[in-house]
Amino acid sequence: MSEGHAITFRFLHTADLHLDSPLKSLALKDAELAGLIGNASRKVFESIVGICLDEQLDALLIAGDLFDGNLRSVKTAAYLSKQLKRLDEAGVAVYMIRGNHDAEASAITKQLDLPSSVHVFTGTGGTVKLEDKGVAIHGVSFANKTMPNSLLPKFKEPVAGMTNIGLMHTSIGGSERHDVYAPVSVSDLVAYGFDYWALGHIHKRQVHHENPFVVMPGIPQGRDMGESGPKSVTLGTIDEAGIRIEERLTSIAEFVDATVDVTAMQNMEDVSDLIAQTIRDQADTTQSEHTVLRLTLSGETPLAWNILRDRDTRLAEARIEADTLGTVWIESLRAQPSPPSTTTTEDDPVIELQTLMESTVIHDEAFRKDAEAVLAALVSKLPSELRNDFGKDEAERERILDALIKGGHTDVTAALHGMTERSDG
Repeated sequence: MSEGHAITFRFLHTADLHLDSPLKSLALKDAELAGLIGNASRKVFESIVGICLDEQLDALLIAGDLFDGNLRSVKTAAYLSKQLKRLDEAGVAVYMIRGNHDAEASAITKQLDLPSSVHVFTGTGGTVKLEDKGVAIHGVSFANKTMPNSLLPKFKEPVAGMTNIGLMHTSIGGSERHDVYAPVSVSDLVAYGFDYWALGHIHKRQVHHENPFVVMPGIPQGRDMGESGPKSVTLGTIDEAGIRIEERLTSIAEFVDATVDVTAMQNMEDVSDLIAQTIRDQADTTQSEHTVLRLTLSGETPLAWNILRDRDTRLAEARIEADTLGTVWIESLRAQPSPPSTTTTEDDPVIELQTLMESTVIHDEAFRKDAEAVLAALVSKLPSELRNDFGKDEAERERILDALIKGGHTDVTAALHGMTERSDG
């Protein structure tokens, strides 16, 4: 960083907006919810623009994946042009790179009438010097949607006497849920000589290093339960004191995975009340305007079989409670309780059947082949972009099949327990 940086430069750093992402897996569960989350990406971008205007920032940095694949919608293009024009009229410059999702610009993207204040770095890289601010902004875009090698060699050397910012779309050393793209080590970034690395690609926020800063801002709006929690952007200030950053909340809707402990519950009314209270508590504590909630019922209870059998009823009750609040959506309800370990199983034909299924049936080769065929037939009817959810390779498909079989025999056992309880009554 340059010595005695007397002029203040303030910027907002974001990435991975995935504007108008299709969200087809969410749509299969709840089309209305998919509509909320799908539109949230636009509302979040408007919020990001609003922060730039309210804070009178100098620049917006977008570190890749502004779009979700090739931009085909004229409406999306018109919307984006409008937001960029708002920034341009306020004197906020935009510096952006293309990531793996928006590397291959569509015909519509190429026809976008971008203001002169918007600079899109190419795949060969480049540097923009802001002489009046003492800042140099460097960036390298993805030339295509695959990038197996590091992009670091394509960056220019740091500009002497200026504060250097680098925009890079990278998986760093790798991350769960993310394929490897343009890998690079944090230590190599630190050693390169830049003062702030504005990264993108990984959807979870992480400040990898300070002085120099290596910042992954995370996705500004989660799209599914794998992107849970509040989402944000990073506001940076450069002045004579150095570089300071702060996190600003942007998510319209927040995905939350909540556990409902039903241990020792003695009646179903108490279970329903506990579910309702959990929903209200989450609504009160979530930082974003909306809460998308997954409920998991777990713990030892004599009501285990009832909970498993009547899971749909509990889900319906939960959604009614959520509807009364108006800001909570129930993504799913998972029932994973277990009967008390002291439960007597002698002369219980249902337990005997369960033991037989666990020890023999689910391991039978002919049974597994039939189960594989049923699963393959179901997956073949799904949209192509959802098929990988049931396993990208043979090992993952086997794990998913095991989980489905286990869940299936648990459901059968729960239903049979319900039948025996009604006949006994």
